Amino acid sequence: MFEEAKRSLVEYGKRLLESNMVGGTAGNLSVRVSEELFVITPSGMPYDEIECEDVPILDMTGHVVEGSRKPSIEFRLHLEIYKNFPDVRAIVHAHPIYCGALSILRLPLPALNETMLMYCMFVPVSEYANSGTEQLAMNVVSAMKQSRAVIMANHGLVCAGGSLKEAFDMCETIERTAKMYVLALSTGKTIHTIDEEDALEAMEFLRKNYGQRS
Repeated sequence: MFEEAKRSLVEYGKRLLESNMVGGTAGNLSVRVSEELFVITPSGMPYDEIECEDVPILDMTGHVVEGSRKPSIEFRLHLEIYKNFPDVRAIVHAHPIYCGALSILRLPLPALNETMLMYCMFVPVSEYANSGTEQLAMNVVSAMKQSRAVIMANHGLVCAGGSLKEAFDMCETIERTAKMYVLALSTGKTIHTIDEEDALEAMEFLRKNYGQRS
């Protein structure tokens, strides 16, 4: 169980780097392996150098129960999401460019296309707090009550899913949609969003036919 979760972190860490949604050692990923334990990427290690033995195991008090590496500085963020949302099994925190632009503008991402609606109605912006703090974690948890994808003010994007694949795919989808939004905003013309009734109908259709959740 732990080895499989660690292997998935190593794999998706490389994929996150290759996707250009992070640079250097920025961002972090985790997987919940039981109700009491989760694995998370280590602090300060390039994704293409992380091996399974580098991945620490933490309990739900934030203590390292196995591993010699220091966990990501954002372990509190992952911990609080797991504690508050029992359905979440994996988390990806990235620093993609277009979501980053929205985070600086502190603009939420509205319902713009059905691809985005496979995951959420909109993406809110959490209140600002410094990296690695309990306040940052609680701000994200508060925003995540509205959506499993959250833009962190002046920071980046965090996506929570039922699996690491789902969380990663959510990040990619939200970033592509954010790119469209930023480009559309740059024209100065009217932005046409999908209204709530149509968005809810589309989400219900997608859930029934593709198994995705909001």
